[in-house]
Amino acid sequence: MPGDHGPSPAALDSPYSDASIYVNAVAVTRVVSRLRDALALEGAGAAMTVGPVCVTGGPNDYVTGRRAHPFDFLEWPTVLECQAPEGAPAEEVVQAVTAVLEALWRGGFKAVAACDFEEALPARGGLDRYPIPTAASGSGSGGAGASVSSWWAKLISLGKGKDRML
Repeated sequence: MPGDHGPSPAALDSPYSDASIYVNAVAVTRVVSRLRDALALEGAGAAMTVGPVCVTGGPNDYVTGRRAHPFDFLEWPTVLECQAPEGAPAEEVVQAVTAVLEALWRGGFKAVAACDFEEALPARGGLDRYPIPTAASGSGSGGAGASVSSWWAKLISLGKGKDRML
């Protein structure tokens, strides 16, 4: 809408239409139950509504069966899919995903969001809470920082919009 300076609505092609929150916990039902309690939400099952966002918990399809590296959040065993309906204001979507992330962190869960609006979330969606190793803190292999950075960038791009790549 020309001249409208309000929050942009979430649409199917909007960067605010979806987010995936990866949680380093095996029991999906425990994560969902604790999240529901932390946010004082009613209901049961794997789905809940936080603001305008439908949050659905499930096992992560990218889990390889091996213990995930602490920085390899795309292989953490639980994923919460956050879907905003068309027309949901972007600001409200960010607030809802922020509420979910912060409730998980307060509950002691390691959680990272992969979405197109990570910069609008606290701790860049969790990336700042679990920083990638640098050459200085790595194994001392000289050029490790560059290879880890490019590895991380590839890993992040794989997680975004995984459903759209199928």
